[in-house]
Amino acid sequence: LARQTEVGLLVLLLVVIGFFVLQVPAASESRMYLDLMREMSPYLIASIGITMLMIAGELDLSIGAMLALTGVVTVSVFNSTGNMWLGILMGLLTGPLIGMVNGYLVTKQGMSSLVTTLGSMFTIRGLVYVMTNKIPVTDQNDFEAFQFLYHGETVPIPFEFYLPLPFTIPYPVPITIPFPIPITLPIVISGEIPAIPIPTILAVILIVIFHFILSQTEFGRQIYAIGGNQTAAKVSGIKVGRIKFILFLISSTLAAVSGLLITAQTSTGYFDAGVTGFELFVIASVVLGGVSLSGGQGTLIGTVLGVFIQGMTAKGLRFMGVQTNQQLIVTGLVMMVAVFLHDIRKRVKTLRRRLGS
Repeated sequence: LARQTEVGLLVLLLVVIGFFVLQVPAASESRMYLDLMREMSPYLIASIGITMLMIAGELDLSIGAMLALTGVVTVSVFNSTGNMWLGILMGLLTGPLIGMVNGYLVTKQGMSSLVTTLGSMFTIRGLVYVMTNKIPVTDQNDFEAFQFLYHGETVPIPFEFYLPLPFTIPYPVPITIPFPIPITLPIVISGEIPAIPIPTILAVILIVIFHFILSQTEFGRQIYAIGGNQTAAKVSGIKVGRIKFILFLISSTLAAVSGLLITAQTSTGYFDAGVTGFELFVIASVVLGGVSLSGGQGTLIGTVLGVFIQGMTAKGLRFMGVQTNQQLIVTGLVMMVAVFLHDIRKRVKTLRRRLGS
């Protein structure tokens, strides 16, 4: 079922791309897709943690507010110490700090992750407003190395290789040669590997690592078991609380990494970063990617496809002149459709089981 979902999402992504290529000529330019990869990298990174949490049957609504906290703390430390690495470290540490709080309240106090992280979201937003007085914090040192984290690219790599193509001259050619003659001609294939954005490289590395963890390790199998049936998971000896605590740590830490990337875009810590529906976009992409809201189902590959479908749709709408606030309507509709389709798939699966038995 997971493989069918991924194939269906890939087809849907190609349909979305094809639609906007026909509607907007700029959508056929390769540069646009490189920019899309750069823009979607923070969403991809944050979606990794949300995917794992939702598979375990939990949720984290504080990731959007984490962007603001990470950015403000990072740039504030830049300005107060003049030390770029210390600023980056302190910004990243906000992730596990918030993750520990969320994880403790959910796993030790038995609070709902929805209520807990919603409370965290408002608390973090309020804290950031107090820290900044609702004024963006700009990097006074203008660290170019920090800006490279978002704007940097690899060097384009040209390539050229020869591909021998054997083919046969049809008989007869001419009458003095009564048999086919095999001839080999080289085909020259040349081109250039484009410059890959640094955020994309970071996102790909993290996706590969966590996809391996989720699909090939005992820890990953335990995550699925917890989401599928938490009671049975406890009976089988799985330490449910500890695993969920780790997942909240991962989610908040990856959100902090996303916050660093977004902050590096302008070297500014924005008090309202992520306020325009960052967590909604990520959760909608994860659900669209096939992760069950009740837990136990979904893959990271599906989430990646979901993020790019959402991202391509948003970018295409921008090219067509649709405003950001109107794009939120599309994001909300996509999420509702994704939940509806998931419910249909679940009912069909249940019906097949009953018919099979």
